[in-house]
Amino acid sequence: MSRITPPAPPHADTEDSYLASLSDLMVGLLFIFIIILMAFALNYRQAESTSNAETIKQQAEKQRLIAETQIQQQKRVQLVQETEKLRKEQQSLSQQTTQLVEEKQRLETIIVRLTDNNAVRRTLLRDIERDLQNRGVRVFIDEKNGILRLPEELLFASAQANFRPSGEQAIKQLSFVLAEILPCYSQTATVIQPQCNQRSESRLEAVFIEGHTDNQPINTPQFKDNWALANARAINTYQALINHAPLLDTLQNGQAQALLSVSVYEARRPVADQDSEEGRRQNRRIDLRFLMASPPPELVEHAAQRLRAE
Repeated sequence: MSRITPPAPPHADTEDSYLASLSDLMVGLLFIFIIILMAFALNYRQAESTSNAETIKQQAEKQRLIAETQIQQQKRVQLVQETEKLRKEQQSLSQQTTQLVEEKQRLETIIVRLTDNNAVRRTLLRDIERDLQNRGVRVFIDEKNGILRLPEELLFASAQANFRPSGEQAIKQLSFVLAEILPCYSQTATVIQPQCNQRSESRLEAVFIEGHTDNQPINTPQFKDNWALANARAINTYQALINHAPLLDTLQNGQAQALLSVSVYEARRPVADQDSEEGRRQNRRIDLRFLMASPPPELVEHAAQRLRAE
């Protein structure tokens, strides 16, 4: 016997249609969600890639900056080294310049000593002559040879070594003048004269008091020959100068040696003809010979070494 299926209720189709629509809606939403998720993932990967690229770029920039910093540091160290090298070179040049200046000054000293000695001595002789004339004593000066000349008739009687009264007075005035002027050209234990030019100090090497006679031989109880007469006159002149002006005995040259001394030449250095009475009269005399100091030996030797080196 066949079974008869009863017909579905009218609302069953409506329910199935609702469920189908809901299912389709869920599938669509799921699809949209998947698309959104894929877009998000894609954007995330792009952002991550961009971030990684930027990080790599920043790291590369950082490395570049580090490298540049190292280069700058190396340049700074090199600059410091070059600066120190230049400083040492400048210091060396400064020392060499100082040495050259000192060398120039030493050579100038030698040149001055060699070239102006005659001028200094000429000034010295003229000052002595002028002061003696102001004191009433007339003498003769030989500027070329640096000599102050005192004739026999001013000082001594013929064949005598003792001073005339006029000679004693002349020597006294000469001692005073020498005591005023010679300290300016020598070293002395006393205070140098305020009017002295300091550059002239120690310029004298020696002052020789020379005894000269003519060529006519003598033989007296006092003097057996002209040598003895010339020697006595020179020594008496020296002693008279020292007695009137003790300062003269303290004067020294630049080598700390006595400035005044005595020398005797008899008739061996005539200044006039020995065959005439007038010539012989001129030859009988006392000369004060002023010798100027040469440059210090160490300066001369140093200059010679430099010249040989060049």
